[in-house]
Amino acid sequence: MKFEAKGQKSSSVSMLVDSRFMLRSMVFGMSFAIGLTFATGQGIAQTDTSNPQPVADDAMTGDGSAETKTDEMAPADTPTTVPSAAPADMVDVPTGDATSSVIFMYHRFGENEYPSTNIKIDQFNAHIKELTNGSYTVVGVPQIVAALEKGEGLPDRTIGITIDDAYRSVYQDAWPVFRAHNMPFTVFVSSQQVDDGFSNYMTWDMLREMAKAGVTIGGHSQHHSHLPELDIEAVKAELAHSAERFKEELGFVPDIFAYPYGEANADVIAAVKEAGYKAAFGQQSGAMSNESDFMYLPRFALNEHYGAMDRFTLAANSLPLRVSDITPGDYTLTRNPPAFGFTLKEPAPNVACYPSDGAATMNRLGDERVEIRLDGPVASGRWRINCTAMGAEQRWHWFGMLYTVP
Repeated sequence: MKFEAKGQKSSSVSMLVDSRFMLRSMVFGMSFAIGLTFATGQGIAQTDTSNPQPVADDAMTGDGSAETKTDEMAPADTPTTVPSAAPADMVDVPTGDATSSVIFMYHRFGENEYPSTNIKIDQFNAHIKELTNGSYTVVGVPQIVAALEKGEGLPDRTIGITIDDAYRSVYQDAWPVFRAHNMPFTVFVSSQQVDDGFSNYMTWDMLREMAKAGVTIGGHSQHHSHLPELDIEAVKAELAHSAERFKEELGFVPDIFAYPYGEANADVIAAVKEAGYKAAFGQQSGAMSNESDFMYLPRFALNEHYGAMDRFTLAANSLPLRVSDITPGDYTLTRNPPAFGFTLKEPAPNVACYPSDGAATMNRLGDERVEIRLDGPVASGRWRINCTAMGAEQRWHWFGMLYTVP
């Protein structure tokens, strides 16, 4: 993970010690993370850079599941009259020397009865204040993907914003704020959740309005299913039906996708690519780069528990921990406990890794290879591991993985 801490070079050693403590206590929330160390179509909201950030660790939000609550959302605290957004193709994307970007993921806004997938309005407002303080450039996610795939540079601290599941609070509470700041974002939509007409989801009319105003709509399957649990023909049917409904209701089929719950495997990824999606996002933490797997891109998830400003600014300032030869290679485990490992592409003597489950041992094979072994099987569901290292620029370099455990 990465973040910036300019102006604190004289205290870098003590800061690193404090950072490791914060990382251990924050990565997976309930102090069950184990730190393993060894020594040896949218517009942009543009700001300039400054401002160092403290170090903290990864966040793990709820699973993004779709509750079927039917009461209407409370009225928004934000203005209802907002300026029009410029169409995506009319705004030039700024360039720079950066080859990475941080993508954030939200679900709900101001729905305090669902803390695992909700961000409180005061937290959200604080995030917006940070993103507009002159340190960041918020760019549409399709533009970020296109730039990095083409090898084009972005401004340092480029940020992309995504929202999963099309809850109505996105329309009522979040969109007015984003529009007021000319801040692009993407909503990933599961078509059946909209078709079912639950009052805490957006309607197709709302989505049409947002798309017309320049909001990017992305695919999120039909039923928000656990896709690796389905046979591959059922996965393809989910994608085909969803595409049909997008075409019928919005007049187009999205070309970016988010896996429900962040879950995927090789067959699911192949089906998503075959369906015409150019890029797809999981729910593993870390910054994406021009070397990322564009069919399983990372995002930093935000919710009430992991929406504090120290964690937000830490993630916003993070850089990729560049790795290769990642094992396991498939994002659904076929072996439990997993034999996790990777090869560092750049020197990183202070790597620390934090598994969400299981006691683990880290071994370093030479200067480049990192291997992590667990003392026993991990629980079924989703298993995460996050590895971080402090960079020479006093920003955290971050690599995270999410695996589905049968």
